[in-house]
Amino acid sequence: MPVWRLVRMELVMFKVRLGKRKMKRRFENATEALVNVGTGPAGRPNWINVDAFLAEGVNCLWDCRYPLPLPDNCARGIFTEHFLEHLEYQTDAPAFLKECLRIMKPGGVIRIIVPDAAAFLRAYCASGWDEMIKLRLSGEDRKDIGYGICYQTKLQVVNFLFRQADEHKYAYDFETLRKLLEELGFTDVANCAFGESRMPELALDMEWRARESLYVEAVKASE
Repeated sequence: MPVWRLVRMELVMFKVRLGKRKMKRRFENATEALVNVGTGPAGRPNWINVDAFLAEGVNCLWDCRYPLPLPDNCARGIFTEHFLEHLEYQTDAPAFLKECLRIMKPGGVIRIIVPDAAAFLRAYCASGWDEMIKLRLSGEDRKDIGYGICYQTKLQVVNFLFRQADEHKYAYDFETLRKLLEELGFTDVANCAFGESRMPELALDMEWRARESLYVEAVKASE
């Protein structure tokens, strides 16, 4: 990513963080909340919809690399889809997940959806294009269903998944994400399916991402 874009992005994020007091006041009495992190324009009524960029439904404008402006033990459920892979694995990802644990009520559930790196690597190793097409591509033209790119080799698909124009910072399989969550104190980490959740309200999964995604849920242990 060009330096000027990084600088511009950090200036935008700094401006967002200046609103911390406002966000904390807005949600200081939150309880039994449902929180959607990285919501984009898919915010839900009666949810705390968190994103760093303004969009319809976003009511908590925040840079999630920093402590969330939400009180302890306020959320009974957290949903985040295709966001965690945008955070640095060694620093920002564990810090963000620790914050999720802090704001979750004991017994609360977090549902994390990320690109399934293992599925793409299996498709890369398989003969032909059939398995790769099942994950992300539209058919014989090998066009990316989300981004419109036409691929000539399978490794191009893998590179785009792992990098996405420098937006993606880390690739996850279930084993790696489970290890991270358990090290941070989450329990009952489970590999789930599209549209199936131990807390039905959290099954907000985007259908167009279903083929390529890993669905993982974890719980904050009861005190």
